[in-house]
Amino acid sequence: MNSEEMKKEYGRNFIGNVIRIVDNRTIIVNVGKGDLEIGNIIQVYEPGEMLKDIDGEDLCTYDFVKDELEVIRTEELYSVCKKMQSVSKTFKSFSFALSPLLERTETEYIPLKIDENDIQELKPKDPLVRVGDPIKLA
Repeated sequence: MNSEEMKKEYGRNFIGNVIRIVDNRTIIVNVGKGDLEIGNIIQVYEPGEMLKDIDGEDLCTYDFVKDELEVIRTEELYSVCKKMQSVSKTFKSFSFALSPLLERTETEYIPLKIDENDIQELKPKDPLVRVGDPIKLA
């Protein structure tokens, strides 16, 4: 498949594919220097169903993001990407606050007031990262 056919199949944000899974944290993609830089965040995704406007007009496809990885190495024709995890240290709780700097704020998402019949879930066909999966910049 040429690049135009791939963009048609995977969407306009498509830049390449997963070509090797090295371990459970590292993949290699077929996009190199010039298109990716160290520190870029890429998304491995699966193109989903067409999203339609309320008038029924096609807007675009919904891309299910399987995972996000950081580019850690670029070569001429490929890049190495690694799953990064932000590390936050947990402090033992005390009966008094030691310092506002040690307090951790967590975001909690609360449910919307909706009619449950209006829910139309978006589910991937395959949530696992696989060789051949398309990638795009995050």
